[in-house]
Amino acid sequence: MKCKCLQTHKFHSPGRDNGLKANRISLLHSLFSIINENDESDSNYVLAHYFLNHYHELDQLNIYDVADECFVSRASIRRFCKSIGYENFLGLKHEFSTYDDRYQSYMKHAKKDNFRQSLTNEINEMIKELDRRMNTREVYNIAKQIKDSRHTVFLTTGTSAGFVKEFQQSMIFNKKMIYLVSELYSDNELLLNLSEDDFLITISNTGTFAYASFPLISESKSQKTLITLRRDPIFNEWYDKVYHLSAEDKSKSDINVYGKYGVSYMLDVIYSEYTKNFNN
Repeated sequence: MKCKCLQTHKFHSPGRDNGLKANRISLLHSLFSIINENDESDSNYVLAHYFLNHYHELDQLNIYDVADECFVSRASIRRFCKSIGYENFLGLKHEFSTYDDRYQSYMKHAKKDNFRQSLTNEINEMIKELDRRMNTREVYNIAKQIKDSRHTVFLTTGTSAGFVKEFQQSMIFNKKMIYLVSELYSDNELLLNLSEDDFLITISNTGTFAYASFPLISESKSQKTLITLRRDPIFNEWYDKVYHLSAEDKSKSDINVYGKYGVSYMLDVIYSEYTKNFNN
């Protein structure tokens, strides 16, 4: 019997913080985007570089010291913070409250005994499961929906954004434009103007981004799909379809192979399906 990637399951909600904002989740992504895409002399580059170098003590920074050390005005700092989704400098500093948990997770993950063999085994098991779960008509349905939609927009953050960018570029060979929203989500014109002819795909491995981004998609008239590891019945109300990358809820782990490698695998399979069926 084929295992479907898309299934509707009713599970007890593990709890969520509906006060999270989508912009806040992408702080590191936003800072590195500025570093990667701007000239060193640009004031935004200078500020992003400074915040990254002082990320360990971000919550202790003083706006006066930042202004002096970066040779910018306090108004420039406030504009910078607004440009990446924070109301002010204090709002950016509060983001540091999530740092310790993430730091501990990354350190614990990297220091595991027999890391290489453990990682290899986890990836192999993940590939076997995804191979079973994606051996279904749903892969064709996703590819066809991408083909038939006026706009296909991916809404995500962090590592997944990089995989979507690769998918975005490869789909040009199929003469299909794919759009990506991975930062500066609030008042995004592309999201606001989606219609019933459009296809919105949210990728949220742990579910945190799905909760935070719900206000952005709640009124959207587009066809909405969620790809996640989190099992929460509320997602079935928010989205037309929910695809679970695993048969088990693996969202509790901050770092897992499904989030880092599974999304890439899934997009490659969808790309192949699209190319075989719709590249004329």
